[in-house]
Amino acid sequence: MSFVATPEQIRTFQEYSATPSFSPEAIVVDFVTTPEFIASVLPPGFEAQEQPTGHIMLSGMESKLCGEFDCAIVTIDVKYRGRPGTYMLEIIISGDNPVTWGREVWGECKKTGTCRLWRSGDYRYAYAERGSVRLVEIQGKFGDELPSQKREGFNYEIKAFPHSSGKGLQWEPRVNCVKVEEEDVRHSVGEGRLTIRGTVADPLHSIPIKSIGEFRYHSGRADYTVVEDSELGCGDAYVPYMIGRHYEDLRIFKIGAEWTQSKDNEQEPEMFSVQHLTTPGFK
Repeated sequence: MSFVATPEQIRTFQEYSATPSFSPEAIVVDFVTTPEFIASVLPPGFEAQEQPTGHIMLSGMESKLCGEFDCAIVTIDVKYRGRPGTYMLEIIISGDNPVTWGREVWGECKKTGTCRLWRSGDYRYAYAERGSVRLVEIQGKFGDELPSQKREGFNYEIKAFPHSSGKGLQWEPRVNCVKVEEEDVRHSVGEGRLTIRGTVADPLHSIPIKSIGEFRYHSGRADYTVVEDSELGCGDAYVPYMIGRHYEDLRIFKIGAEWTQSKDNEQEPEMFSVQHLTTPGFK
């Protein structure tokens, strides 16, 4: 590929970007939080659903877009213009191209990290990790495979960029409504234990998880299509949500002696409580 794309390269990029398709192997668990937490993280223009629920997914993916990559996602259930869907709080991805494409094309809050899944007989273990911290761990025992099934839903991504001056936003944020059509060729359910940890950069500890459902394993295909693109209409009021989800707290990074004259005032890493939860049928 040259520094100037050929017509064929442009055609391929646009075709793959318009109809991306993925093949996940994933473990998913639903959780119940509090209405107060949901309200505290909802950006302008979004509403809570009837129940304060969310989802955690740990997976490995192949794709017809950007190769293979790890993927861990934490979402909450929301409504936008009356349509139910999910809103991401955290998405951990391995690899430069999957992270760059997601952030720049759809506005996803992707951060670089790792996610791993293992299986031993009926037992499965998975974790998501950033900064040497295993933020999410799932371990459980799964039952027999169930008949294949099809599912569909909507994800909401907010595409926004910081202004090149460093202050405010470059443009009005735009909401991408992404339709997701999935076919679980293989799936099963399981019981076990979920562990949640948090850091300043990845504050998953701040989600008050009251209970979780059963674990769901699935493998198959997922097709994504942007079906609506609209202005959010709140301007710089979106800045706290963008910085909070997309970026690290810059205060945690060391500032060179050129600027501090070696009189450093660095923040030490904070320690946060760990949440251990079990599925309803775990014994």
